[in-house]
Amino acid sequence: MRTEHTRSIQTISHSTEVIDSFKDKSTDKLFCVLRLSERRDANRQLFIVTLKDDNKSDDFYIVPFAELVVRRERVKYLVSPENQYPEFGDNISFIMKRIESVVKIFIDNYKLTTTHFSMGW
Repeated sequence: MRTEHTRSIQTISHSTEVIDSFKDKSTDKLFCVLRLSERRDANRQLFIVTLKDDNKSDDFYIVPFAELVVRRERVKYLVSPENQYPEFGDNISFIMKRIESVVKIFIDNYKLTTTHFSMGW
C-alpha cells in the first residue's frame, strides 16, 4: 500500500488544511471540508470531510464523513456517506451536493492560482 493512500488521525490532523465548513440545519452538524495539503497538482487533490460537532469529536477523536477526489472535472467519492450515515436519511443528498459545491469552488480557484504562479508572476 502506498503512503499517499493512508488516512490516519495524524494525517488528518497534521497534513490537511480546512478549505470550508458549513452547518447543516436539518442534522445540526458542522461539516468541515479538508484538503490533503501535500498534494500540489490540481488534478490530484484529495478532500476529507469530517464532522466537527459530533458528540464523539474532540481534539483526540476525528469523525470522518466522506473522502473525495476530482477526476476529469467531476467529484468522485472514495468513501461515500450514503451507506455509513443512514440516520441522515433524505438529507444526505443535500449534504453531499453542498460538499461537492465546496470542492468544485476550491478546485476552480486553485487552478486559477496555480496557473497564475506557473506563468512566473
